[in-house]
Formats: sequence, structure tokens, C-alpha cells
Amino acid sequence: MEKLDKLNRLKSALKTGNPELISHALEEIRTKGDDSYLAPLVQLLHTSNTRETKEIVYQLFNDLKNENSVDQLIALLKVEKDLDILERLVASCWQNGLNYSKHLPYFVQLVIDQEFQIAFEAFTVIENMYGKINDDVERLLIEKINEGIHRAEERKQYLLKGLLEIIPNIPLDQDPVDF
Repeated sequence: MEKLDKLNRLKSALKTGNPELISHALEEIRTKGDDSYLAPLVQLLHTSNTRETKEIVYQLFNDLKNENSVDQLIALLKVEKDLDILERLVASCWQNGLNYSKHLPYFVQLVIDQEFQIAFEAFTVIENMYGKINDDVERLLIEKINEGIHRAEERKQYLLKGLLEIIPNIPLDQDPVDF
């Protein structure tokens, strides 16, 4: 019950339009938030008039570290109609480093169907993917990509041809980061 009260309080703060309350709520979400805040944050992207607030929200998506966030974020992406927001949230998928491999077909579809910038961000998500890809899924995606190449503009053809090389070679594990 306490968690629900806190969620409702923060959602209310996000809806106020008051920059100070929004800033405080965003900081609290950054330090103590969980997946239940993703949908209200996307809603804030639609209602906020300040670039600063939007950038803070995008940074929160870039900083996601909980694998449980993946499915919820994908659900939000699938219903997003604002192409600018969609582009930035897709970019968050490769920036946050979470594993989106079970959503490979969705990202391939974005490369095929969306405008170039969104397609490029989706391509980058795929390029950074890791995990086992089912052989049947891989075969179907290769077919779909080959069909899409013939309908695509030149820049997207380049991306789609790149996917033909990347998908069969998606590594099983994430490469360790060297510092």
C-alpha cells in the first residue's frame, strides 16, 4: 500500500506542470524508482513543455539497469505514436545496455518500416544485442529483411544489408567492458 501511495504521489507531481515538483519527483524516481514509473515518464514526455525536463526523463531511460524493464519498455514503444519520442526511446535501448534479444523481430521491423533515424537507432540496438536467437526466428527475419531491401530507399538498404551480416553473428554473451 505504501508503494502505491508513493507511486500515486510521484505521478501527481509529474502532472502538475510545476518545474520544481517535477524536478524533485524525477530525482526521487532516479534514486528509488522501479519499473512502475516507466509509463508515467513517457506520459511526461508528451506533456512537458521544458526541454530540460524531457532530457532528464530520457537520461532516466538511458540509465535503466533492471532487466525487468525490457518488456515494459517494449510495450510502451509499440504504442508510441510521436516519432521524436519513439526515436529517443529506441536509442535508450542501446544506451542502457539491457538485453533486448527476445525482441529482435520488433527491432528488425522498425528498421524496415520506420523513417531513417528510428531505423538507424533500431539497427544500433540490434548491433549491440547478445543472446541465443532461435534458428527459425533467424530464418524468418532474414527472409523479411531480404524482402524489405527491395522496397527500401538507398540508406535503409545499407542498414538492411548490414542486418543480414549482424543477425547470424549475434554473440551469446555480452562482451565484457574493458577499462
